[in-house]
Amino acid sequence: MNAFHRDGNPPFGDAPNDHFDEMTGLLLLEGQLDDARVREVSAHAGSCTACRQLLQVLQNENIWLRKALAAEEEPVPARLVFAPQRGQSHWGWIAALGLGFGGAYTFWTGFVEPWFDQAGQAGFSQGSLLTMLFFTGALWKGWDAMRTTMELLAAGTLVVLGMWPLRRQWRRFAPVAFVISALALFVTLAPSSSAAEIHHGDPNYVLPAGQQSATDLIVTANYTRIDGDVNGDLIVFSNSVTVNGHIKGDILAFAQELRMNGTVEGNLRGGCHSLILNGSVAKNVSVWTQNFDMDSKATVGGTAMVGSNDAELDGHIAGDLLAFGNSITIDGPLGGGARVRAHQLTIGSDADIKGNTDYNGWRQPQISQGAKLASPIHATIQRPGPNYSSPRFYWHETLFWGAVFIFGLLTLLTAPGFFFDVVAASKRIGTSLGWGALVLIVTPVAAVAAIFTIVGAGVGIAALLWYVIALFAAQIFVGAWLGETLLGSAAGIGAAAGRLALGLAVIRVVSIVPIVGALVQVVVIVWGLGALARAVHGRMRHPMATAAV
Repeated sequence: MNAFHRDGNPPFGDAPNDHFDEMTGLLLLEGQLDDARVREVSAHAGSCTACRQLLQVLQNENIWLRKALAAEEEPVPARLVFAPQRGQSHWGWIAALGLGFGGAYTFWTGFVEPWFDQAGQAGFSQGSLLTMLFFTGALWKGWDAMRTTMELLAAGTLVVLGMWPLRRQWRRFAPVAFVISALALFVTLAPSSSAAEIHHGDPNYVLPAGQQSATDLIVTANYTRIDGDVNGDLIVFSNSVTVNGHIKGDILAFAQELRMNGTVEGNLRGGCHSLILNGSVAKNVSVWTQNFDMDSKATVGGTAMVGSNDAELDGHIAGDLLAFGNSITIDGPLGGGARVRAHQLTIGSDADIKGNTDYNGWRQPQISQGAKLASPIHATIQRPGPNYSSPRFYWHETLFWGAVFIFGLLTLLTAPGFFFDVVAASKRIGTSLGWGALVLIVTPVAAVAAIFTIVGAGVGIAALLWYVIALFAAQIFVGAWLGETLLGSAAGIGAAAGRLALGLAVIRVVSIVPIVGALVQVVVIVWGLGALARAVHGRMRHPMATAAV
């Protein structure tokens, strides 16, 4: 008879293969079957070994499940149960943030803003000055693309910092991060540029008269002489450079000696030991040189920015003059104003300055009787050394201490292991001073040598940037060591931060002492730089030794 029960299962027969399923067994154990079905299933389980074993397994699983559900919850750590008390460390972060803003304010008001004001009084607006220096080919036409790349890298860094709290969910954001990275890489790709002529002197290079370069000309040689024409820019790295020809673009030169006797339709920019200008520059001149000699026949169609130890300006400058150096002499016509910051300013009898003349220096300016000035010179005589009687001096020193402390605190929080390694290396004073003296001298020489090879220019520039950062960071490690020496060793980030603040304060106070302060600053830089180099060297040796084993 093919009858079915109310649960939808057929009745069990006498055949040995008529077993009930797990669901029927679970319903039996839970008391969900009617009486007739219970008797039938129980009778079958009594005569069937397989079904009886199935019931035992299901019954054990039910027991384990009930125990698991009835078990007490795992205790939560006390640090997660109790809310953090207010006011434990908030004041420290507020003070750190305030000191950081104070340091930025000091840097801007003490260095950047006065420099902009001086440049503005000389006729250079902030926008035009920055544009001239960085964004319109002051040293390289690629500064604009580099600026865009740096902005994108900065934005990417902020994005990474913003996504850091979500690192545990990184798997969810991995596809999005990959797409964003691909787009950023696509955007930062430099646009294609026209090819330039590149010549490596063997050891010298000469462009004869009557010949021309159809595009930009890049030269590296011991001696370079340009008698022909260049239809683009001239970029030269050489010991000695002489330009007699016609340059339709800009000149960017890094040389021991530069003689410019020809004509430049663009700008003249560069750095050299000695610069002699006998020709004409249609636009602007921006140079940093040990000695600058501008002949009376030379002309500059735009503005001139000169940084020189000894500058003799006898030629005609159509625009403004911004000069920095030790001794500056103006003995020629100047179509705009002059802004000079130097130890000594001399205005010759042939000088004819159409604009205002502002001078900031340590000696009174010397003005010849035949000089023509549109208005009386405005001279500000500086007293050598800091003004200890001014409260502003101590306020700036305090803010500078705060800025250095913030830098050290960020280093401590982001890289505590490396921070303590450098502090430990500082304890070996003699060794650190030796390393520091070596790094202080060798690093800039090697970086500049790499820059002059063109191929290693990127490495050299990066090395110089890290070198500057290391010089500034040297004091934080010596300050941490000094604070630990004064207060004793202690564990924890908070204790290290307190000792860092004390040590930096002591260094700052000693640094403002005349004569002794300058010596202390030099020792601190060399000491901290050596400790930093030893720590980096030790970390580099450790993985190498591990790999060798």
